[in-house]
Amino acid sequence: MTQTLILTITAFLSGYTGVATFPFPTYMKVEENEPAAKVMDGDKSEILWLARVIFSETKDEDEMNLVGWVVRNRVEAEYRGTTYKEVALSKYQFSGLNSKDAQYDININMEYASLNEKWITALLVAEKIYFANENERPFSGDVKHFYSPVSVSGTPAWAEGGELDYEIPGADGMASRFAFYSGVK
Repeated sequence: MTQTLILTITAFLSGYTGVATFPFPTYMKVEENEPAAKVMDGDKSEILWLARVIFSETKDEDEMNLVGWVVRNRVEAEYRGTTYKEVALSKYQFSGLNSKDAQYDININMEYASLNEKWITALLVAEKIYFANENERPFSGDVKHFYSPVSVSGTPAWAEGGELDYEIPGADGMASRFAFYSGVK
């Protein structure tokens, strides 16, 4: 079933127009009252860049959602760019999209056709966030920064001027997985 879902998503996202039959997973219910969002080419590029940021920062779906909303907050506020690509590539912002990061080549080259379960999840989360309504935002639109305390040795200097809005606790007494901030100058 997972392979079928991955092939279905890959075919849809890549714009495959040939004839193919894929069984629809029974656990996914389509709402008949809601029209499917038509993903235009410009949207596809923006969703791809949002997914790259998300995938580069975490492989956990709940964390992906929060990271993705930070990126959307930045785009909407025109903070470090006016598009998802500009925000994603803004210098010193997302460690996994920094050319010195060990996973940079993987992260920057992910495409719609890339077959990786966590990548497919990142694409789905990115599309959901991209088309989401305001009321689906998990925290204030002013939350435009985050870092991973478990990944760094101390609180970044930029965080000292902001307000901690949300924290994902670490397991078994470990440092927090992520800390999300608003009010950073």
